[in-house]
Amino acid sequence: MIEFFHTKDRLRFLLFVGAIAVPILAVSAWVVSRMETSAAAEGEPNDKGGLHYRIQEKSGAKALPPALAGLIPVPPNTAMTDVSADTDGAGRLTSASIKAFSTDDFKTVAGFHRPTLAPVTDDTATTLAGVRYGYDIKILQESKFFDNDPYKDRTKIEYYVNPTKK
Repeated sequence: MIEFFHTKDRLRFLLFVGAIAVPILAVSAWVVSRMETSAAAEGEPNDKGGLHYRIQEKSGAKALPPALAGLIPVPPNTAMTDVSADTDGAGRLTSASIKAFSTDDFKTVAGFHRPTLAPVTDDTATTLAGVRYGYDIKILQESKFFDNDPYKDRTKIEYYVNPTKK
């Protein structure tokens, strides 16, 4: 195989093919990646007959899934970087988890959400939980940071949303 490239003409041909193929492959990979990201943000069918949403955006989700948007307002100075939500066949939220990073401390973020929860069921220095529109919402300050976390210098907050059990 290596003997094939011993002449300058054959080596030039290989470089010519590479110069054409590499940009085409790079653009194709970028297009496929954008399409997959877009499809995940718009929702993909799940086993409950509804949709599964997965948004991972370092700078923060531009928009939350429709079932989640009216339920969890985004606090100022906060980027929701990892959103995972599932809906049933009727479009009702069945579960959601969100990882967010804020330049504010947890007390400020909890103060933003506290008026929207009625009743508040748990309120500590690192936890706020309550009910809103028939959903249990739990907001936690997370102290563990992982290698793939985009911001290590901010307050890490996790949201968990589930329908209220009757």
